[in-house]
Order: sequence, then structure tokens, then C-alpha cells
Amino acid sequence: MFEPVIGLEIHVQLKTATKMFCGNAAEYGALPNTHVCPVCLGLPGALPVINEHAVRLGARAALGVHCEVHEESIFARKNYFYPDLPKGYQITQFDRPIATNGWLDVPGEGVPTRVRIRRIHLEEDAGKSLHDRIPGATAVDLNRAGTPLVEIVTEPDIRSPAEARAFLVQLKRALEYLEVSDCNMEEGSLRVDANVSIRLPGEDLGPKTEVKNMNSFSNVERAIHFEIGRQIGLRERGGAVEHQTMLWDAGRGEARPMRSKEESHDYRYFPEPDLPPLRLDSGRIGELREALPEMPWARQARFGSEHKLSTKHAELLTASRPLADYYEAVVSAGVESQEAANWVMGDVLAAVNAGTGSIDDFAIRPAPLAELLSLLSAGTITRPVARQVFARMAQSGKSARSIVDEEGLAQVRDDDALQRWVAEVIAESPGEVERFRGGDAKLMGFFVGKVMKLSGGKADPKQVNTVIREKLNG
Repeated sequence: MFEPVIGLEIHVQLKTATKMFCGNAAEYGALPNTHVCPVCLGLPGALPVINEHAVRLGARAALGVHCEVHEESIFARKNYFYPDLPKGYQITQFDRPIATNGWLDVPGEGVPTRVRIRRIHLEEDAGKSLHDRIPGATAVDLNRAGTPLVEIVTEPDIRSPAEARAFLVQLKRALEYLEVSDCNMEEGSLRVDANVSIRLPGEDLGPKTEVKNMNSFSNVERAIHFEIGRQIGLRERGGAVEHQTMLWDAGRGEARPMRSKEESHDYRYFPEPDLPPLRLDSGRIGELREALPEMPWARQARFGSEHKLSTKHAELLTASRPLADYYEAVVSAGVESQEAANWVMGDVLAAVNAGTGSIDDFAIRPAPLAELLSLLSAGTITRPVARQVFARMAQSGKSARSIVDEEGLAQVRDDDALQRWVAEVIAESPGEVERFRGGDAKLMGFFVGKVMKLSGGKADPKQVNTVIREKLNG
């Protein structure tokens, strides 16, 4: 039985206003070749200057995934020739990266799997080749050239496509909590290459292939699954796996050879002569460590213990930092934790997903939601009415109390009104009345539902139950 051995290389665009070594905007979606200058065009005599904010974000990312951030690191030139690399080399880090020796625990069935992170290094991005702009030709957009990146390289600790995906989900969650990147795969802010090999029990690691061009986590999983199967097929037929780069074709669901895989000596690395060593003193590193937020796995565990939420609910509510902040603000305003969780996971997320998709832009902030839920818990309104009020709040921006007062939505406990509604429902449902009196107790829900509908959701459900039983059993 062959065992897959998988390592990942993840390129993450840092959330900076400007590029890594010049002052041009690191903006997505601008007109081609409008954010360029002599530095990112590689013109003679143009000298790079390190973006301090990018360095801080890179170090923050490293500390968030348990890496050791080094006080001194070295930028290097990685030499290769491609149309979207105007200098003919990329400024990156090689043997002296900014951080090494980190890890992330990947949740799964039973004990989490620890995936080690070999290194994190800073570098600049290349430009972008466009194959769909000019018929029969390739255009080059250099807006992206020089954009700040960190490359996160794992050890080959991953043993399945599903585990690779789970690691990426956990990593993306961490990077978003750290606010170092928006991790938007569609815009190229997070790009993944997978190194895949297989071995029999007891074998050393064999030749690996690198699979590229995967624009979603599901495609990463699919591509790795395909490549494992391809390599097993080769071995079973007596063939050998070649050390090469594969290009994933999502439409066809297959990876095809792109080029032979380069080794480090092919790039002729040497220290970047125009940049001094990058130094971060221990005090600065300590400040960055102290400023780290509560990470998602820690927050998830706390939600379970402090708010008594299930593992599934705690995981959902900590999926993003803004969502977790929103939930805790609702609880802090005095709402019972499980009730707050039910509303945030249900009505709130449904409304957010139907709108902007961002909890930060959602019209109903935590305090107004807490006011609505306090009216519900006090019995001022019923649950069906609470959902009506919630929808009106999202549309109008009015408070829950003003909507309830203006529209007369307070819960009705008046006995005459309840008696009248129940009598009307019973009168129009003779068949159901006969079946209920014949022993079909499940029909109680039918009668309650009809009365609640007739009352516009304002009738007190407990009193409705009492009145119905009195009339039907009388």
C-alpha cells in the first residue's frame, strides 16, 4: 500500500498599501501597467527600499503560527528568466529567512495532526502573463510585480488530500485573525503549490512533483488526489516518477507536465547586493508577540468552556474574527450565550450571506440585536414576531422597540382575544377537532399554528395551548 507524502508551499500577499521595495500602490484590479516605476520595472540604477510594514506583517504571520522569528535575515536574488519578471531575478530570502520552525495543529477525528512549518520568508511577487487579451499572443501586466509576499513552506507531514485542505483552512483562518492578508484566492492573494510523492512502507522519500495553478482549496484537494493516483499508476506499471512541475487543469480534472522541476542551484542564489541584512531586535519581536490577537483555536476552546457551546457551534462562530467579535458583543450586552449563538448562526448569517457577505457591513449591530432579544426573553414579543422585527430592523435601521411600538406587535395575552381566535380556528376545523378528541394528540400543533397565524404571531403560545385544551376537552 503506497503512502502519500505531501508538503505545501503557500504564497500569501501581505496587506500593505504599497509594494515590497518601492512606493507604488499594491492595488488589485487597476488598469494594466499603471502601478509601475523604475524599481519594479527593473530599470538600470533603480534601487530597492524595504517596506517596513511588510516586514512587520511577515513577522506577525510567523509568530501567529508558532515560528521562531530571527533577529537577522538576508535578502537574496533568485535568478530566472520569464516575461513577467522584468529584472530577470526575484528578490526573496534563501538560506537566512525571517522565520523558521513553526507548526499548526490540524483538527480531525481524534487527536489533531501537527503539521510543521519549515520556514517563512519575505519576497516580492512577479507580474502576470495574460493569455486572453491579444489573439495569438501573450500580454504582460506588471502591476503585481513587486507586491509583498510571504512564502510559507511546510515539512512533508501531510498524508492525504483532505488533510492538506484542512491545514489550508486552518492557516487561512489564522492569517485572517492576524489581519496580515485578505487571503482572497480569486485575486491571487493566497496561492498554493503542492509537493506530492508516494512511498511504500519503509521506503525513503522518492521523487516528488510540484502541482501548480490551483485556485481554490477544493481544487487543491482534487489536484493532490489526481497526482497521487497518477504516481501510484506509474509505479504499479513499473515506471518511475519524474521530478517535475505539473499544471492543474480544473476543467479536465487532471494535471499535466509543465517543465522539469528546478533545484536551488538552478536559480543561482546570491545575497542581494543592494539591500543590507534585515535586522529585527528582540524588543521589536517581543512587541509583535505581545500584540498578537487571541488565535482562532484558542478562541474556539474558550467559547466551548466559557459560553458552553458545542464544538461545532464554537468552530462556526470563530470561523472569522469579525464574526466572533460580533457574537461576543451580543453576549456582553446581556443575551444568554446559547440564544445569542442561535440567532447569530441562523438569522444573522442568513441575512449577511444574502447581502454583502460581510458581518462588518451588516445593518443590525450587536447592541440593537441584543435589544431585540431582550424583548423576546421578557415575553414582550413572540419568537415569530421577533423574526418579523429582525427583518424590519435590517431594512429600516429602526430599533426593535420602536418597530414593536409603532406596529403594535407586542405579545397579546388578553383572554377575550385569545378565546375569540381559538373559537374561530375550532369552528373552521371540524375534522381535526373530531380526530383530536378521538386521541390524535399531535394535532395540538396544528391548532396552535393556526391560532398563531390568525393572530399575526402575537398570541402568547402558552396561553393559546391552555385555551385550546380547555375548549377541545370541555
